[in-house]
Amino acid sequence: MNTYINNIRDLLIECMPKHWYKAYLYFESTATGSMTSAEYYVKTPAGSIISYGDLLYNCSTEKVNSINESINKILTNVRLLHNVSEDPWTWGTMYVSRDDYEPHCEFHNDPVSDDYWLQNRYKWEYQNFGVLAREDEFEPHIYKEMLKGLRGILLLEDMESRVLAKNYTAIDKAFKLKHKSLESELEKHYNKVAQNIYKLTPLNWHSAKLYFEMNVDNPSVELFVYKTENDSYITKYVENNDKEPAIILEVMYDLKNEILAMIETFKFYNQNPFSGLVYTLTSSGEVSLELTYVDK
Repeated sequence: MNTYINNIRDLLIECMPKHWYKAYLYFESTATGSMTSAEYYVKTPAGSIISYGDLLYNCSTEKVNSINESINKILTNVRLLHNVSEDPWTWGTMYVSRDDYEPHCEFHNDPVSDDYWLQNRYKWEYQNFGVLAREDEFEPHIYKEMLKGLRGILLLEDMESRVLAKNYTAIDKAFKLKHKSLESELEKHYNKVAQNIYKLTPLNWHSAKLYFEMNVDNPSVELFVYKTENDSYITKYVENNDKEPAIILEVMYDLKNEILAMIETFKFYNQNPFSGLVYTLTSSGEVSLELTYVDK
């Protein structure tokens, strides 16, 4: 078996683009070995995920011909591997990293029917990369059960880089299913900021404004609390004020760290991070933001 596994690994590497980091191969076979198929995904050093189809679309004609030839040879080795395997299997996967080039394989013996020949592949794509095939490609009960499970796991749990594959909409959707969207992630930050501000507001207050400045190596926050919309502030809190109780200093510290975490979220989603912020919270729970950016 190792001979054919290594052959598949070598052929898979020949299919790789110039810049690649990891490769994920799916292969399958009927019980008799008469029908086989294979598909793979490539992860770049930047963290982008490229599907087999996208790679073919963006390659030169010479590279496309080379990839197709290698895939045909992979299928030949899949048939040979299937024939010599002691335990029966209908589909398997191979994971290869540029770190060590070792082929890591798993084999499964899920049933394959003539009507739904590719459903195991589509199930693997959905669960690991979030790519969903048409409903009629699945047996109805398998489709319903599959949708109840996790989606995009291989992509999400193996994301070394914070660079998203913006050119691959399906992958973006898979990624955001777990990490949600930028807006929903920011909402979590907004709520945490509000919770901390509430700790510092009096019984009768109208609004509060949190000011943040990303000074060089010294980010700072100030909080102003207002009794009415038109009045001047009634309370002002600043960071590192030794005259304030420790609990207030702790809240101000938490506020600053939450804003810094918000900036990291902007970076995580490839958004230009802000350098200044005014966060306004009303006593009724309404939130508004003003962001400023450093001119480059």
